[in-house]
Amino acid sequence: MVTTVVTAKKLIDGKKDSPFENMAVVIDGSRIVQIVPQSQLQLPEGIEVRTFDFPNSHILPGLIDAHTHLMFGTVDGKGYDEGPYEKVIERDSDEIMLLRAAHNTHMHLSSGVTTLRDNGARNKITFDLREGARQGLVTAPRLLLSGRPVTMTGGHFFWCNGEADGTEGARDAVRLLVKEGADHIKIMASGGGTAITDNRKASYGVEEMRAIVEEAHVHGKLTTAHCLATKSISNALDAGVDMIEHAGFIEPDGSYVFDPRVAERIANQGVYVSPTIQTGYRGLERLLSKQGIAPLSVQEELRLDSLKAKCESQLEFVGKLWKDWEVKIIAGTDAIQMFGDYSLGLELHSDAGMSNMDVIKSATGEAAQGLGMIDQIGTLEVGKEADLIVVENDPLKDVKAMREIQLVIRAGREILPYKTNER
Repeated sequence: MVTTVVTAKKLIDGKKDSPFENMAVVIDGSRIVQIVPQSQLQLPEGIEVRTFDFPNSHILPGLIDAHTHLMFGTVDGKGYDEGPYEKVIERDSDEIMLLRAAHNTHMHLSSGVTTLRDNGARNKITFDLREGARQGLVTAPRLLLSGRPVTMTGGHFFWCNGEADGTEGARDAVRLLVKEGADHIKIMASGGGTAITDNRKASYGVEEMRAIVEEAHVHGKLTTAHCLATKSISNALDAGVDMIEHAGFIEPDGSYVFDPRVAERIANQGVYVSPTIQTGYRGLERLLSKQGIAPLSVQEELRLDSLKAKCESQLEFVGKLWKDWEVKIIAGTDAIQMFGDYSLGLELHSDAGMSNMDVIKSATGEAAQGLGMIDQIGTLEVGKEADLIVVENDPLKDVKAMREIQLVIRAGREILPYKTNER
């Protein structure tokens, strides 16, 4: 077996608040076996060694995306942004979605994402994808899957076929997902982008959601809840969820109003938040760019106003949660238009006021904690999985350095980096 050695000017381990200088990471198989100063590196004689030397670069843990939907997103970056989810749902078979999911995993992996959590797919699409990866048919990040999200009849993502009502129905849905191989349970606690739902209102009540959480925990599974409406955040906290997605703070009248009492509860209960801060941002960019060239249609103007309100409030709310309440923020993308665009969310976390080191931790060590995987991934430590990336420029000075990945290693295996588009 070949021993791999990666050396660089600096190493950020995803745990400490300061980088290490001139370090070497030694990999045997899929595990890290040494992390030492280059001057102290000693290897047994007679072994085959493969060396990656980056004298001016930075080693970091492999990145983690805590919220994806692999069946969405397209090669050209257009996807459902040109219409509702239903456009893709009605057009594409499970087989086409499986092929797209395979493509998307490669795009994300080669942009530095070595672990991703899929938070909802139709039928068994992602379970089939994981089996394909296990058989070596697909090169993919480590996949943590919810399968079908648990949603009320007619709720957000109901077309994934995970509808469940009442406490017993909710428990049955969890048991079936666990049987099929779900790693965690995704709960749709409010409406969302699904056409017939209302993102201003909670969907599940506390008792139904508590039944889902309790049943998931019985089986050793973490839970996460889609929460756009402020009421849905409160319900999720009452139910004891482990993580909140989006944290939209949308009031019944459709306004975005940060609620410090809810933020305090999130902090006090130690609940992680994956704000998916980049959702809609590329669509906003396209509309702003078009606006500078030609007049927008009435529909486009309405869409532009909606995206501005969403994106601006999300930046503000993430900043407040992190700075004022020390809520544990972790990185996630959501149903983005094009996979491989992961670094945008990190840049927006920085724009929201997070320090660059905490931005990096939100994508590495903090994310691994939130996903219950810190004993295996998220930080560069001896004995852990050999997931790492190398970037040329210093991300502590400018997180835009994360756009250009020089090397990706996933479980000891070298992956060709994907060249991202400039923001």
